[in-house]
Amino acid sequence: MAHSRFRPYLRRVRSLLIRVLYYTAARALAVLPWGTVQFLGARLGGGIYHLLRRDRRRALTHLAIAFPELQEAERVRIARAAWRHIATAAFEVLHLAGRSPADASRHVEVVGFEHVERLREKRQAVVVLTAHCGNWELISTVNHSHGLGLAAVARQITDPFLDQIVVGFRGHLGSETIARGSPGSPRKLLRTLRNRGALVLLIDQDIDTDGVWVPFFGRLAHTPRAATDLAQRLGAGVVPTFAERRPDGSHRVTFHPPLELPACPLTATAIMTRAIEEQIRRRPEQWVWFHRRWRRPPPEDPTRVLSVDATLDV
Repeated sequence: MAHSRFRPYLRRVRSLLIRVLYYTAARALAVLPWGTVQFLGARLGGGIYHLLRRDRRRALTHLAIAFPELQEAERVRIARAAWRHIATAAFEVLHLAGRSPADASRHVEVVGFEHVERLREKRQAVVVLTAHCGNWELISTVNHSHGLGLAAVARQITDPFLDQIVVGFRGHLGSETIARGSPGSPRKLLRTLRNRGALVLLIDQDIDTDGVWVPFFGRLAHTPRAATDLAQRLGAGVVPTFAERRPDGSHRVTFHPPLELPACPLTATAIMTRAIEEQIRRRPEQWVWFHRRWRRPPPEDPTRVLSVDATLDV
């Protein structure tokens, strides 16, 4: 009973400590060299891998689903590398939050932007389809390097302080964040497109939103249908776009050709998911394997799902 009485105070103390740690780390990392920031992030990620037992087990379970042909030692290597990667990405964001957008762009090579330009020349709306691959937040650097106004369509993060950090970093790089379902969100979407910008959507996580069941690494996964709905309503071109960390510490953001999508929302979402899976297979150590991607079983009604074979034939 006494513990319950003090719980609100403990939450406030924890929140205060998190804020102090964040601002201290951000100021320290902002003045460090890029290579040092990445080294420290990788070391931290290696330690986190060993500390978070539940997340480590989940990542290894998911890797076994996705890559059953790999030896366990190789799946362990990928899981450990994934933790090093995500911690490095977080440190990069903290570092760049204290630098100019031009400095952020200096670390990112943009490839395939002509696919976006062709859509804009035709005055066609653009949906940038992406996932939690590489340091996905660095996709926003194209605002500075190529003059593309991005607006990320995303759910609001439950933790207000974390949401403030993420939204603030995107804003620092020139990207707006449009909270899904928030007041005025439709008007913001249209304003972005009228200004020849692009809407960014990530559909590689099982979140509480409207979705469909499509194959992901051979297993049905609940997948947001927002990208499909927006593309169909706006007649938009859907451009798969992925960030990727390179061995020299720089990043590449690649815009792929627009997807050929059918009218069926289920099949269209399956095609988008397949594009994401192909990128993850390219760089498995740069995806968030600890996310509960298959957290709920698919429905028993087979008419609500799409078979694996059907997605491969489209």
